Amino acid sequence: MGLTQIDSVSRVVRAHYLPYYSRLGPYPRETLDRLFYSPPRMGVEYWAHAAAFVPPETWRHFERTRTEWWRNDYGQRHPDSGGDFRALQQSVLDVLGSGPKSARAVAELVDHEIPERNRGHWGWNPSQVKIALEALFAGGVISAAGRNDHFERVYALPHDVSPALPQTTLSYGPASQPELGIAPEAERPRGVSGTTNNVLELTRIAARALGIARPDCLADYFRQRRGPTDEAITSLLVSGELIEVDVEGTRALKWHAARTPRSVAARTLLAPFDPLVFHRPRIEWLFDFHYRIEIYTPAKDRVHGYYVLPFLLGERLVGRVDLHRDQAANTLRALKVTWEPGEEHEEDLALELREMAKWLGLGAVDMSGTHLPLS
Repeated sequence: MGLTQIDSVSRVVRAHYLPYYSRLGPYPRETLDRLFYSPPRMGVEYWAHAAAFVPPETWRHFERTRTEWWRNDYGQRHPDSGGDFRALQQSVLDVLGSGPKSARAVAELVDHEIPERNRGHWGWNPSQVKIALEALFAGGVISAAGRNDHFERVYALPHDVSPALPQTTLSYGPASQPELGIAPEAERPRGVSGTTNNVLELTRIAARALGIARPDCLADYFRQRRGPTDEAITSLLVSGELIEVDVEGTRALKWHAARTPRSVAARTLLAPFDPLVFHRPRIEWLFDFHYRIEIYTPAKDRVHGYYVLPFLLGERLVGRVDLHRDQAANTLRALKVTWEPGEEHEEDLALELREMAKWLGLGAVDMSGTHLPLS
């Protein structure tokens, strides 16, 4: 995997734990916590697909993304309050100089005159301190040391997260537009711009992770633009790292070192945010499997349930399971199971649910109303 997506929904378990379970089977979650949150870190958080963990060396290649984030006006260019907001950003940086802190902790330590919240929006109304922190995070000026018990980011200066993160400074140019000063990266090939090299490397990581993909799949992996991604694909074809192949009449791209096994003996449930399925067009193309998570669908319009996990069995996605960890009842509940046409594998699914329930520390499984003890 080139990234591990993060999501706040904990219907079963926090989303970043599940892809490792799907690939490795039961593992101690505290080990993954240590790998992500203790030095030397396996991953650091950034907007890499959505919110995601990426290796520190991958974080360096988001220079273009960080610069483009700053084209948004978080408040720094407002004719009346822009100066105050820019001062708030600097105050936030000063506070983080004493160590990592949540947005709430930072808010207790800074003074600012601009309104704390915009109450005019019906939904998410972050504080001005939170907006300032998120702007600095998106620009790579600050990073995230971890998440607290409320799953809120704990913000930190990059050197407090990983020595592998380049230090990014913030200065304001004409018309109060921020300019990012990014520490020099490793020497680039002659005639290759930093942006071109970064897109090439991110496309290379995506190709290696996916194994087989169409150009749109490679662009989606790190949410890159198609134009630069297509240029990177051309370079990787010339170098031989990507090979053009035909997948039942569709032109596709194969990573040169990807293995082609005779068969696949998988049996696992996949998180909705797993890299195997997060680009829905790819999974429909390869598996003929139309998939939606449905948590954003009104209850009356849901087809398969609320938190729907695809069930991978062998080489096929054979069904969908609306899964819920009922902590109060100490039970893992498959509220609804929907099989693909011609597929029905109750025993295999029951085995998988029992294994997942044990991993989650639960004592029983309830599958479509049938109580299944773990022993």
